[in-house]
Amino acid sequence: MDDVLSGSTDCRPVAVIFARGTFDTGNTGVWVGGQLLEAVGAALTAANPSVTFAAQGVSASAYAADLGGYISDGGPEAAATSMATTATSYAAKCPGSAIVFSGWSQGALVTHKALAQLSDATLAQVAGVVTFGDPWHLFSSDALPSAIPSGSINSFCFTGAIIDPLCAPLPTGYPIPDTQSDITGPFDKLPSLAVGTQEAGAAATLVEEFPGQLAENWLAFVKDLTPSGFVKLLLTPEHFQYGNSGATTDAAAWIAGLPLVTAALA
Repeated sequence: MDDVLSGSTDCRPVAVIFARGTFDTGNTGVWVGGQLLEAVGAALTAANPSVTFAAQGVSASAYAADLGGYISDGGPEAAATSMATTATSYAAKCPGSAIVFSGWSQGALVTHKALAQLSDATLAQVAGVVTFGDPWHLFSSDALPSAIPSGSINSFCFTGAIIDPLCAPLPTGYPIPDTQSDITGPFDKLPSLAVGTQEAGAAATLVEEFPGQLAENWLAFVKDLTPSGFVKLLLTPEHFQYGNSGATTDAAAWIAGLPLVTAALA
């Protein structure tokens, strides 16, 4: 999207803006964003190979995607403002384009907050919202703007035999961690779930950095010792698997069928 805003390329009929999750790096991240955008490209070009779309991640300069921003802020306001500003500028420059918002984990929180900042004019160009592992209900009861139809909102969460406790209802007897090591320990298996060299490197870094970031933010966490407060830190290795589970492919197919997207491509 930045290349369109800078004038180096023309407006694209569809734009996807993505907010990566906690511990993820780069512009769109390693675990979910890249897989989603690749799948969107495949879904949009299936019927018309000449179709191109714009894509953008929330700037790393505005969004560290660290544990502190998740625990203390429920997704930093600066990141939400950056996301909203990019979308607003794109909508103004490309009034015929359809814009899709997406986020994973902490990025889903950023997405909720960004949408709340949009004007009615920009909201009119929001084709849909899709989140992965969305913990918004643990932080707020605010709904998405009513201007976005419910049929244009989708959220992916593991709710089967293996659940993602940040977004799924917890079954009776689900173990709640008592110590920092209870929280970080399960991540020792994350490298074995990684697909490709980028994920393998990211997994190794996460295993190394998670205990330190948790220790730094522990006091902020223990201020919120409610049941939902504990659940906020039920990060699991499975939470990092949305990009490898087929969820991003399903999300891309859903995006390609959104009414505003199909209208923009017509």
